[in-house]
Amino acid sequence: MHDLPIVNFSSTKAMESEEEPVSEIERTLGTLTRLLSYPGEHFDQLVEMLYLIVQHELPEAAKGISAFGQYLERCEENELEEAYTGTFDVNPACALEIGWHLFGEDYMRGQFLVRMRQELAKYEIPESGELPDHLTHVLPVVAFMPAEEARQFSHACVFPALHKMQVSLDKNNSPYRHLIRCLTLVLEKHFGASEPWGENDENMLQNTKEFPGQNGPRQPGGDDPLRAFPMPGMACGSNDIELVPLQMQYQIPDQVPDHVPDGGSCQSSGLPEERAK
Repeated sequence: MHDLPIVNFSSTKAMESEEEPVSEIERTLGTLTRLLSYPGEHFDQLVEMLYLIVQHELPEAAKGISAFGQYLERCEENELEEAYTGTFDVNPACALEIGWHLFGEDYMRGQFLVRMRQELAKYEIPESGELPDHLTHVLPVVAFMPAEEARQFSHACVFPALHKMQVSLDKNNSPYRHLIRCLTLVLEKHFGASEPWGENDENMLQNTKEFPGQNGPRQPGGDDPLRAFPMPGMACGSNDIELVPLQMQYQIPDQVPDHVPDGGSCQSSGLPEERAK
C-alpha cells in the first residue's frame, strides 16, 4: 500500500536510508495532498515545508505560499476549518473533485470515477472517504504514473479542472487560491505549460449546450478527457477503439399520427413504444 511521503530536508536519517530516495514530485505533491485535505495536525509545518520546496525554482509559487502562511498566522481557532468547508464543500465551482469540473453530472463522470478507482488500485494508493476523483486521490496517482502518462493525464484532465477552480477561488478571494495556483505551477514545471482559463471561456460557460458531456467548455486546444485519457470498457482488450462522447439529438417529426393502425408496430411506425400505446 503506497502513500505519498513527506520528507524533511533536515532529516539525516532520511538521507541515509537504504530505501529508494523520494523524488521531488512525490515530495511536493505529497505535501500538497495533505494541505488540500481537511486541516489537521502540523498544518503550519506543512505550509513551511512547501515553501522550502518551491522557494528556489518556483518563486511565484513561493510568494503565494508565503501569503497563505501569513493568513494562517492570523487565523483564530477553527477559522481554517471553516474556510476549508466554506471553500470546497459548499461552493461547487471550487469543488476538489476534478471529474465534476470536467463532466458535471453527466454519465461520463461515472466512467471517470471507475477509471480513477482503477488507477488507485494499480498503484496501491489507499482510498479515503473522498471520491476517487478528489485531488487528494488524483495527486498521488500523478506522482506514481510514468512521466509521459502523467503528462498526458495532467493536460487532459487535471489542468482544465484546476484552471476552472482558480477562476472561482480568485473571485471569492479565498486563501486557498494560493495552494491551487502553487499546484498548477508545480505540475507545469514537470509536464509543461497549460492553457489558462480566459474571459472567452467564461462567456462560453453561458451556453453549455454546445458542449455536451462537459460542465462547461474545454479550453482552446485542450484535449478531450475521454480521448486523451481513455475510460475503461475497451472491448476484448483492444486499444484501437476510440471512445467518443455521445451527442444524440432526437428529432421531433413534423407530423405525428394520432394512433397506430391495428396490427401496426412501434418499429414500423417509428414511434416510441410509450407513445404507441
